[in-house]
Amino acid sequence: MQNKHQFAVNTIATALNLVIQFGINFFLTSYLVRTVGSTTFGFWGLANSIVNYALIITTALNSMAARYIGIDYHRGNMRQASGYYSSVFVADLLFALIILLPSCIAIFYIDRLVTVPPDILAEVKTLFYIVFANMCCNIIFAVFGCTFIIKNRLDISSTLGIISSIMKAVLLVILYWNFSASIVYLGTATLCATIFIAVSNVYFTRRITPELKLRYGYSSFKSVKTIVSSGIWNSLNQLSIVLLHGLDLLIANLFVSAAAMGLISVAGIIPGVISTTIFSLANVFTPRFLNLYSLNQFDALFSDLKNSIKFLTVITSIPVGFFIAFGLSFYQLWIPTTDVKSVYYLSLLVLLPLVSGGTISSTNYLYTVADKVKWQALVLIAAGLLNVLLVFVLLKTTTLGMFAIVGVSAVMGLVRNIFFNGPLGAICARKGYTALWPEMFKSYGCLAMCVIICMIVNQLFVTDTWPKLIFIGGTTSLAATYLISMLLLTRSQRDKLFSAVKKRLH
Repeated sequence: MQNKHQFAVNTIATALNLVIQFGINFFLTSYLVRTVGSTTFGFWGLANSIVNYALIITTALNSMAARYIGIDYHRGNMRQASGYYSSVFVADLLFALIILLPSCIAIFYIDRLVTVPPDILAEVKTLFYIVFANMCCNIIFAVFGCTFIIKNRLDISSTLGIISSIMKAVLLVILYWNFSASIVYLGTATLCATIFIAVSNVYFTRRITPELKLRYGYSSFKSVKTIVSSGIWNSLNQLSIVLLHGLDLLIANLFVSAAAMGLISVAGIIPGVISTTIFSLANVFTPRFLNLYSLNQFDALFSDLKNSIKFLTVITSIPVGFFIAFGLSFYQLWIPTTDVKSVYYLSLLVLLPLVSGGTISSTNYLYTVADKVKWQALVLIAAGLLNVLLVFVLLKTTTLGMFAIVGVSAVMGLVRNIFFNGPLGAICARKGYTALWPEMFKSYGCLAMCVIICMIVNQLFVTDTWPKLIFIGGTTSLAATYLISMLLLTRSQRDKLFSAVKKRLH
């Protein structure tokens, strides 16, 4: 009962945090696109993409930290858990110091590396300095976030996220209200929010896991080597993701135009919010998966995995059905000053992999728990290299331009989710290659039903104002989702889900 209660708390806290973040992005993006333009706004996305390139190295360490610390913690080996904990912190600190100087030099000469309009060069440089400072802060304090997974207290993490989002929103209002619009303020507010999260994580780590000791003497190269030997495959995964998606803005900037980069950046915002929502909610299953795997309870693990697919299908159907059917109307109201149709069709391509992958997103961390990231890395790196090759071929031989950049990634993501990610999740739970396919294809059918219902309603009504769009689109997607929950969930599961939501809202 305690596990079910904590799951409900984690889920609602995570969802509330995401709603607040979406509210900030919703108003902020519309304002920035109108005031600074989509081209300037695109450099915010580019800066964060380049940061992800640098984080490939630390992924080998930080992606596996919770697994190694958590398994020893649950088994009572506190000295060994503290050794991993201390080693990760020391290694992250050293890496942040090493990367600092080269990053500053690269930013100083950024106009020689990418295409930057001269009139915004100083603004772009300042933005990149702030974004890279934010990256260093995230790297140094990354290990302190592990404790929330280990103790199954993602509600604390989400609450801190809510507070930091509110702080960020207040700071942005103050800056944009008192000064002329600049993309730099977004980076400044984000850095302040990151510092708050870092300090808070340190405090709660000491409070809820006092058994974990941060001691320089506990750290060792051997512990780092053990984690990295498994995590190196996650670094390859991250490299593959960069090849599949992360290079989109850079390729668009260098081979199409800065304006195309801006459109792709704007087009990725709403799918990015949806993706973040789905993957964040999928993370509420992580503590349970880690605990069951540590205790070798694989039947219970597979049962929880199937239930997670049902749960995530219900959650995914709301934004996917709404956005595919009503997305064009949404963009016409949200960012009317840009190329609305191009942004909408680019967004659909960005969203395509999520349609097949959102419902099985709970399997992502399961690869790490089961230490099965090697096969995922090999497939992803092959897909990433093929993706880059196909993009350059299409840019050279066709006039698709930015649609080629986004479209190739979309199709490859769709295929990979069906034929690799889902089957690997089943294998991690000690089941056969096709064991999850019945649940997966059932979920795809439900998503298709939701989209069809929403599209039919969209043809029957005009949604040319915010009240009409919110009422008609929102009501339709919620009604279609309720129908899907009737098909997928048992009455007991529905009652637990709805009662948990109702209780937490009250």
